[in-house]
Amino acid sequence: MGADIDPALLPWIAPEETPFWRYLGIRFVEAEGGRAVVAMAMRPEFGTVNRPDVVHGGAIATLIDAAAGTAVRTIRSADEPAWRGMSTTDLNISYLDAATSDLTAEGRVLRSGRTIAWAQVDVRDAKGVLVAVGRVTAAIRRA
Repeated sequence: MGADIDPALLPWIAPEETPFWRYLGIRFVEAEGGRAVVAMAMRPEFGTVNRPDVVHGGAIATLIDAAAGTAVRTIRSADEPAWRGMSTTDLNISYLDAATSDLTAEGRVLRSGRTIAWAQVDVRDAKGVLVAVGRVTAAIRRA
């Protein structure tokens, strides 16, 4: 974890704090200002029709949302008042290859303003193959 992240923010940036992400087994790997990495293990329940070995796109979409949201949360400085909330307003995904193993998603904030932030996410499989890319727009409700 980058030294510039206020420890008080950890409970809010960690995907394990979101019940749905916890249900999917999404886990926090690392973060620094404007960047975050999360991961998700492949499970049989994530399979698609007639392909239990291929991760369903919906699980990948949630992983992208988790990486982007966590990255955006890291831009809140330690001296800024707590945000009232943040929500995804747009999510765009390009699936590039079948995902058949554990996945890692790296989210990076491309730009942020007072109320909107844009992030890009790369999702890679256990061999490092890029399986999906996503763009997320997030609305920030500052204090």
